Amino acid sequence: MGYNIVVMEIRKIDAKTLDTYALNHEYGHFMQTSSWAKVCERRGYTAHLLGVYEENEMVGSLMCLEKKIGPFASFYCPRGPLIDFDNHELFEKFLKEMKNYVKKHRALYFKFDPDIIIRKLDENARPIETFIDKMNLIDYFKSLGLRHRGFTTKFTESSSPRFTFRVDVDKDETELLSSFHNTTKKILKRDNPYKLVIRKGDINDVKDFYRTMKDTTKRKKMYLEPEEYFTDFYSCLNEDGLSDIFTVEADVKELKKIYELKKEELMASYEDLKKYNEKKQESLKKDLDAVKAKISKEMAEINKINDDRVVLSSIITAKFKDKVWTIHGGNSDRLMFLNGNYELYYEILKQSHREGYKYVDFYGTEGAVDKNSDVYGIYLFKLRFAGDFDEFVGEFDMVTKPLMNALVHKALVIRRKLLIKKSVRNS
Repeated sequence: MGYNIVVMEIRKIDAKTLDTYALNHEYGHFMQTSSWAKVCERRGYTAHLLGVYEENEMVGSLMCLEKKIGPFASFYCPRGPLIDFDNHELFEKFLKEMKNYVKKHRALYFKFDPDIIIRKLDENARPIETFIDKMNLIDYFKSLGLRHRGFTTKFTESSSPRFTFRVDVDKDETELLSSFHNTTKKILKRDNPYKLVIRKGDINDVKDFYRTMKDTTKRKKMYLEPEEYFTDFYSCLNEDGLSDIFTVEADVKELKKIYELKKEELMASYEDLKKYNEKKQESLKKDLDAVKAKISKEMAEINKINDDRVVLSSIITAKFKDKVWTIHGGNSDRLMFLNGNYELYYEILKQSHREGYKYVDFYGTEGAVDKNSDVYGIYLFKLRFAGDFDEFVGEFDMVTKPLMNALVHKALVIRRKLLIKKSVRNS
């Protein structure tokens, strides 16, 4: 009696085949497209566009990034592979074939971190909903000899963020606004009082974007990529319809007019105090004096600016399937009191809804809420848009050369820490 053995094969595929499969897969992600491969190749990676086949039927895909490490290499599959993890027979055969594939390239390891959410968290990063079937994948992967990189919480501890906020934009603007934190609603309900200009830009706006990124990374003590990276990121994805760049800016002359009007209205309020008794006047005057001091401080900052316009905030997005990701965003040190970043994010949320997307992913936050952290402000800002606080399954390594991998890993960790310190020092 014979047996019908189903043969699995990993083949190189073309960009169209890869992208079509990703577009139709449950976990399809922009980082599993040929567009992202182009961005990474400009950073020195070799992209492998691969299809997983059984008897000539495509049952999975992955875009892998190969990085040379001396005579060796590493393989990383960002937010992939795109395969049925619940089909254990299929996945185990895939791992076996993938191990053979990367060994041919002298790889130390094959890393992957699928776009799988295991928990939803409250504002203090405590679990409020756990997806047991997804959580069980961790034990299953470990049983196959894969190394889980752990329940990391810091940005610097993983290749891609292990936590994020995702806002459901499949609702009308009134419902969207009403879902926000009170602080956000208060800012946005003023209906753009400073007449800030929000626009979708082009490649010429990357320089302004980069200036806001330099300010942000210096404040937050974060690593800053060179400007060329952001140019490549935007241009490679944008030419395939997968990226936009947005800016919000202030007209300085217009601001000065608005603040002169504020002063006039304030002085009129002082005159109105005469209508009240002495005790009431004293109380109201304290409030007006506080407003006056605030206006004077903000006017002084505005008057220092010699430019006609100031870019307050800028964001480069990625978009694919039903999601938009606010991948890279920066805020200028100048005129932060205008809250341009709130206006900009709100506009991106509204535009995403109008363009038919279901979610906007704020792409990354830390999983431990620490008010003393340099990036606490990033967490707090994203929290105030009332998205789901999601935790991903994390990174897994299939190690092929254990001893050499351990030595190289320690060296890379030290190198990354030095790069971050150098970036902060030079920003």
